[in-house]
Amino acid sequence: MTPRVPTYRQAQIDIKRYIEEKGLKPGDALPPEDRFSQEIGISRLSLREALKALDSLGIVESRQGEGVFVKAFSFDSIVDNLPYAMAMTEAQVKNLLYTRAYLELGAIPDVVNRIAPAHVERVKQLADTMLERARQGLAFAEEDHAFHVEMYKCLDNAFLDSMIDLFWRTFNRMNRVATPQPASQDVLEGRAREHIFIAEMLEQRDTFGLISAHRKHFHYLFKRYPL
Repeated sequence: MTPRVPTYRQAQIDIKRYIEEKGLKPGDALPPEDRFSQEIGISRLSLREALKALDSLGIVESRQGEGVFVKAFSFDSIVDNLPYAMAMTEAQVKNLLYTRAYLELGAIPDVVNRIAPAHVERVKQLADTMLERARQGLAFAEEDHAFHVEMYKCLDNAFLDSMIDLFWRTFNRMNRVATPQPASQDVLEGRAREHIFIAEMLEQRDTFGLISAHRKHFHYLFKRYPL
């Protein structure tokens, strides 16, 4: 016997189906509450609860005094709701790590072919800033994030950019939870130099060198979570 779908879950399914069938795009308004509940055949209370849940997932957004609108796709809600550190199983962390590595490494040949000199220069500047901060014993999370974003921006693939951003923010938050103590200056300098090596290979348009440098950048994570 097929288990019955809870009312609140069915309401969410009905709303998402309505959005798909009507071809609604980000920014399009959903019908007023009374008409909407009648159209999809649920109570107004169930509709409100379902819309609140979908709002928290980033599928719709409520605007005070205006109504409910379809929201543009974003990974923000996924990052906010992901379990971190010990809450994730080792297998989940490992799968997430290697998916990130396969994605970033696989895109490198196209990055080498398409990245413009101005973007290479920006990547180099960010790497240099990381090393400067590391020598002062300072972390460089913002520069690290900007480095990865800048490197893949040339591919003009918004979905890829979102995925890379998702993975970066996930592992950055996991590392903060798992190792709350600040990294030593030696560790910071080592990671900064990894970024400098990546920037150098990128400037030389050395595809295999860049892949090698990028794999080395993942090495401390690979070592913690080996296949």
